[in-house]
Amino acid sequence: MVKPSYLKDSIAKVDGYFSPTGEKLKSAKLTQEAIDKWNGTTPAPVVEEAPVAKEAPKPAPKKKAATKKKTTAKKKKKSGKATLKGIAKAAISK
Repeated sequence: MVKPSYLKDSIAKVDGYFSPTGEKLKSAKLTQEAIDKWNGTTPAPVVEEAPVAKEAPKPAPKKKAATKKKTTAKKKKKSGKATLKGIAKAAISK
């Protein structure tokens, strides 16, 4: 690669050519390949990781369905007459 005299000591970066002190000499959009070629560097080798076998996730334990407790108390038969106690209990329970 032949470098122009004013860019002889320049450093290529993504947005152009810079002097060693950081002064922008020429604005340009450069690819990584062009930057590596200009600076005389080689890109870092791509290291591929070996695929790791993943364990199948264990199924979550099933939750037991909530069961209703059976009551053993016997209900009283309704007589059909409204009592003061019955009305008070109904009003409180609402």
